[in-house]
Amino acid sequence: MEAVRPPIFLRFVNLLMNDAIFLLDEALGNMAQIRTMQMARESDSWNSLSNQEREQNLANLSHIGNLARFDNILGRDTIRTLVRLTEHAPYVFCHPTLVERIASMLNYFLLHLVGPNKKNFKVKDMKEFEFDPASTVRDICRMYVELGSSERFCAAVSDDGRSYSPQLFTLAEAVLGSLREVASKVAQLAEQRQRDEEILANAPEEFLDPIMSTLMMDPVMLPSSRTTVDRTTIARHLLSDQSDPFNRSPLSMDQVKSNTELKEKITAWIAEQRSKIAQNRTQ
Repeated sequence: MEAVRPPIFLRFVNLLMNDAIFLLDEALGNMAQIRTMQMARESDSWNSLSNQEREQNLANLSHIGNLARFDNILGRDTIRTLVRLTEHAPYVFCHPTLVERIASMLNYFLLHLVGPNKKNFKVKDMKEFEFDPASTVRDICRMYVELGSSERFCAAVSDDGRSYSPQLFTLAEAVLGSLREVASKVAQLAEQRQRDEEILANAPEEFLDPIMSTLMMDPVMLPSSRTTVDRTTIARHLLSDQSDPFNRSPLSMDQVKSNTELKEKITAWIAEQRSKIAQNRTQ
């Protein structure tokens, strides 16, 4: 996973996730535009438009519809490919390099498809645009279930502050009941995350990753820029760009060096903070 050149399969999975995120995001954006255009056609203001304006609006609707159909088909097939890969190689997606990306991707699209904004994508005759949100939700939920046995994955799901909430899986349970076990594990880890936030809120600047602004659990030093970052952060960066992000010098994972002194300081600081909080709760 951390070879001089990342394994081609790992790079392939990374690119596949990039495609899935792009295609689904584009598809949802296009479906929202189609809904807006369809509603405009049914409004009183439509009759007040000139023939030229109506023709232009209909042409735009046709164009957006073609884009939506294309993105929906490719997005659906890309997600189904990811489903098959998580079935056969779940450990790849649970590797520190990828786990946060797959978790945030699943959370983001599940929230959009089952959350309060799902009505934004409801158009007339969804089959015309190859839009099948229920099927996509089932595929997303299958990936949660396949990866749900990994505590690292469940922790990444709960750590996603952008899209995760305890209600997220409740909304999806009607689609796939087997999601409940994963939901329970994630909820427990989310509670732990809240407790950890108390600990990490005042972390010293030197303990924070300069790219992600998160606490470094495995700090490493980059040989050229002499910058210390978290191992996971630089490993993820090198999947798509084999250079030092701070000075663009060529870089591979075998060149980074563990900053053991800083790691020991971080570990000791975390233990000290946890001890202080435990003492405060017993008083």
